[in-house]
Amino acid sequence: MKGRPGLRFTRSPLTRRSDRLEAALMIGAVLLALLAIPFAAAAGSVAYAEGRERAAEQAANRQETTAVLLADAPPVRVRLDGVPLDEKVEVTARWTGPGGLIREGVVTVDAGMVTGNEVRIWLDARGHPVEPPVTDTDALSQAVGVGTGLWLGWFALVATLFLSCRAALGRGRAAEWTREWQRMA
Repeated sequence: MKGRPGLRFTRSPLTRRSDRLEAALMIGAVLLALLAIPFAAAAGSVAYAEGRERAAEQAANRQETTAVLLADAPPVRVRLDGVPLDEKVEVTARWTGPGGLIREGVVTVDAGMVTGNEVRIWLDARGHPVEPPVTDTDALSQAVGVGTGLWLGWFALVATLFLSCRAALGRGRAAEWTREWQRMA
C-alpha cells in the first residue's frame, strides 16, 4: 500500500518518527478547534445578551412617528443596464415630536419620493430623528456573527500553525532523504 496522507498510527518499522509527530499534531489541532466551540458560543451568548439589552433600552427611549416631506428627493438613478439604484437620500420633513411639538429637520428616505409623501421615522426622547431601534433579530445576528467569527479566527490560527509545522516536518523529511541518497551514492 503506497504512502497516503493522513494519520499514521501503526507499529510498522517503516513509519517515521516525523509521521507520528504529524499525526499527533493533527489530532491536537482538531481538538483545539473543537475545544474552542464552547468559548465561541459563550462569547456569542454574551453578545446576544448585550444586544437584547440595547434593543430593550432603545425600544423604551425611541418612538415611531410619521413625517411629511417638505421637498422632493433627488430622482432615482439608474445603472447603465437599466436597473434602478436603491439609494437613501436626505430630505427636509415635518413631524410631530414628543409633547405635540411640531418640528422640521432632515430625514433619510428613498430616492424619488416627492413633497407631501409620508414616511415612518424614529425619534429619540428629544424629538430628533434616529435610526430604528435594534431588534432581537439584530441581536441574534450579531451574536451568531461574533461566535462564528471568533471560532473561525481561532480555527485559522490553529490551521496555520498546523500547516507550518507540517511544512517544517516535510522539509526535514526531504533533507533526510537527501542525506540517505548521498550516503548511498
